[in-house]
Amino acid sequence: MAKPRKNLTHQASLNNPAQLLMEAEAFLDSLTLGTWLPNVDLCEANELYTIRVELPGVDLEDISLTIQDSVVRVSGVKREPNISQKLLCYYCLERRYGKFLREINLESVVDARRATGQLDNGVLIVELPKLVDRRGRVLEIPIVRKKR
Repeated sequence: MAKPRKNLTHQASLNNPAQLLMEAEAFLDSLTLGTWLPNVDLCEANELYTIRVELPGVDLEDISLTIQDSVVRVSGVKREPNISQKLLCYYCLERRYGKFLREINLESVVDARRATGQLDNGVLIVELPKLVDRRGRVLEIPIVRKKR
């Protein structure tokens, strides 16, 4: 009867947390093959939201920016550069390629007609002006005499 082989990679990982983390990340990546999540910053001021999305190497034509029901969606694709297969020998491959989608839920309603988006040095900057909150305002309702 043959002895079961030890999985040396996973055994070594238990002694090296960084290696274990990299293996776990690689496993999760294999479940979502061809997708990645860009980093996002969301800032709120009194009058607007500002969203910054890191999209290095993504062409403007490959980005879609939409808003619906106070949910901002940034989606698109980051394409791999065209490199001759004869020269291809990766020693380290950490950059992500493929489709991406980020959804950002906002706490208040924004004026989508005045929203702006700008791609600057690989960072998409989205500014979303808030609508004036009409809750809590006292509005006078006119009363007219009913005609008989």
